[in-house]
Amino acid sequence: MGGNETQELPTINLSDKNLKPGTELWNSTRNSVREAMEHHGCFVAEYNRVPAELHQSILEASKELLDLPPEVKVKNENHKAGHGYITMSSDDQPVHEGLGIDQVDDIEQCRIFSRLMWPDHHDNDRFCETVNAYAKIQAELEQLVIRMLFESYNVERYTEKHIRGSRYLLRLLKYRRLPNGEPNRKFISHTDKSFISILHQNHIKGLMLKSEKEDVWYPFIPSPTRFAVIAGDAIMAWSNDRIKSCYHKVEMESVEMRLIRRF
Repeated sequence: MGGNETQELPTINLSDKNLKPGTELWNSTRNSVREAMEHHGCFVAEYNRVPAELHQSILEASKELLDLPPEVKVKNENHKAGHGYITMSSDDQPVHEGLGIDQVDDIEQCRIFSRLMWPDHHDNDRFCETVNAYAKIQAELEQLVIRMLFESYNVERYTEKHIRGSRYLLRLLKYRRLPNGEPNRKFISHTDKSFISILHQNHIKGLMLKSEKEDVWYPFIPSPTRFAVIAGDAIMAWSNDRIKSCYHKVEMESVEMRLIRRF
């Protein structure tokens, strides 16, 4: 079915400082998260913990990284799908690129990645501190959602084990219009293999999310405080199919470059 341009997916405020386990606010928000995930497979999290300066810095760091020559970016090798350098071309021009930074919550792993991309005369500390600080905030958001979901299914005793076993990957992605000026719809609909994915981006629209129960595509309306929380294949197995993995795609209409951070 087509997209729904007049309505949006559920938006859930996860920024409230009073959002503490055991409170009425926590319980109602937890129930909203579960309901959204079971009905749609995704929701929009309103989360204002990324300072404006850091938001601008991560955009600049993403652009700086993705603007590197292809022969440099291919050095980011990883046998796991989506963890290394990925690219998609049309008429020999890249229309989609992505780079993954594995274990991004570990500052030393950020330094290893940075030295690989910029072995000489680059401010490694600035890049590393930016992506590491940003990743930690996204990790906090992911852990908040995980805690609510585990508690809603009465398996909260396994929450800490799940969180300790998590390995955080930050993927920096770039999309362009096609060389002939046509909209870029080459990034076909797909699901992620992860438990959940969290997407955050610049101001350029293009991300489409499919509601599981409604069979409708919804556009994600970006802003610095809005994050798309998406169910992956792993959570579908974990929840015994109560939560279905969310199909999503990109339809790039704008002439501007679209940058996105996937966690």
